[in-house]
Amino acid sequence: MVRSMTSLKAEYKKITPKSMAQWELGKPIMPGGLIKGAYWSDPYPIYIERAEGCYLWDLDGRRYVDFENHHTATILGHSHPEVVESIQNTLNLGIAHGGPTKLEAEVSAELIDRIPSVEKVRFTNSGTEASLHATRMVRMISGKSKLAKFEGNYHGSHDALEVSVSPSLDQAGPEDTPNSVDGWKGMSNGSSEDVVVLPHNKRESVELILREQKDEVAAVFYDGRPGFYDTSHDFVRWLRQITEELGILLVMDEVVSFRVGRAGFQGVCDVMPDLTIFGKVVGGGLPVGAIGGRGDLMDVLDNTVNTGLYQSGTYSGNMFTLAAGLATLRALTPEVYSYMEYLGEQLYAGLKAAFMKAGIPHQVLQEGSIVGYHLTDQPVTDYRSACTVNRELTDRIGIAMMVQGYFARATMGMIISQPMKDEHIDSYLQDLESILLQQD
Repeated sequence: MVRSMTSLKAEYKKITPKSMAQWELGKPIMPGGLIKGAYWSDPYPIYIERAEGCYLWDLDGRRYVDFENHHTATILGHSHPEVVESIQNTLNLGIAHGGPTKLEAEVSAELIDRIPSVEKVRFTNSGTEASLHATRMVRMISGKSKLAKFEGNYHGSHDALEVSVSPSLDQAGPEDTPNSVDGWKGMSNGSSEDVVVLPHNKRESVELILREQKDEVAAVFYDGRPGFYDTSHDFVRWLRQITEELGILLVMDEVVSFRVGRAGFQGVCDVMPDLTIFGKVVGGGLPVGAIGGRGDLMDVLDNTVNTGLYQSGTYSGNMFTLAAGLATLRALTPEVYSYMEYLGEQLYAGLKAAFMKAGIPHQVLQEGSIVGYHLTDQPVTDYRSACTVNRELTDRIGIAMMVQGYFARATMGMIISQPMKDEHIDSYLQDLESILLQQD
């Protein structure tokens, strides 16, 4: 069942020598030879030369069907003609103006039109920045100091919320009342003390914790992780109800989940959070972040008066990001979402059939254009159940599919983009079935 890692790595190295050489070239001048840690994959990453549609080409000229789509960001695929044209037209107007442009209002209006909970919008440079500023907003608005978030959820790289993202289970504490565990060394002393960690999909435990600490918790930050966890829509609706009842703000993290529907995951679940943080898709493939929400809450960012809170950034809402984002949002019609969901359903059914045929315990999940598989016999509803997966086999499948020409690692999810067609799904599933039965 699936070739050994030794055999797979040997073939990987044989067919990607230029990627290996480029990695070695970078090691003396960049930590780990990489510009960012997320690009690392053992034994070394594939270096990309160009991308178009649903394909990537590496330095050795090998083509891959892209099932990662730049960490879920490129929903229209790579170099979508309307996005490219929009960026090129903007380039002719100048690179950096240092003043507002009409694009800011146009993209804001597009988001407001799509998402009932959003009345006003402020742009940032990244999802991390949006998350960071949202933590300051909710503390100021509520007068409370603590934040609540769910175990296993990532809301950006900052001390206020990078807590219990992937804690070791020997530190994580009881399942129903998780410990707050610093994400990394070097975080501010006491960072985790201001974070209340909640167990995902456990209503009774969440309610007990929030009721006990309702006078200290400013907001609950929530990412439903659709397609990655088996998250009930009813749980999301219940979470909105209990936070409203207790007077706790609800901030939905739609940096990834916005791609599952025209109004994001909140639209799928029919809930109205107080604030929402965005990234990825909203920038059309360029760096972006945004905060949206109720007008009265968003007005604490009104710097035409002294509210006591300031938010800005040199490149926040830069013209190229807004141009690409506007073209992307306008191209994402209901028909496009329906088509990607159809492809997601085909992939979901095929993955289940392939793993069942190979006799491999599995959980396959799907929401819109996000499909995830977990090689475990346990339902995956939260971080701890996700820890039961057969990681070694998952990694072998990932590198085997890379060798076959698919940019697809289960840890990133299986991400559908608009240029994909039935044949891309079918060929992936056919090759996966063959790989699951291969021997050295």
